[in-house]
Amino acid sequence: MAFLNMFGRDKDEPTAVTADDRLSLVLSFQRSDIDEKKIKMFRTRLIELCDEFGYDVVGHVEVIPQAKERTTIINASIPVRLKEPI
Repeated sequence: MAFLNMFGRDKDEPTAVTADDRLSLVLSFQRSDIDEKKIKMFRTRLIELCDEFGYDVVGHVEVIPQAKERTTIINASIPVRLKEPI
């Protein structure tokens, strides 16, 4: 849970742990060829597609680009449920 507290210091946790979490987040974005603006556009489009296919997004959509050799892999976590019939 150190990631969630990276902006507010937790008194029980050393600052080095918080700094490591912050560094890993920055490095994950630097390693991929996709900038943050495109990730936000991708997340928005995924939500639109879920709606078009009859699903409600019921939580936070997480899009994580990962560099693998010369390829960028995009992992997305989308909590959805089937829309209720009207």
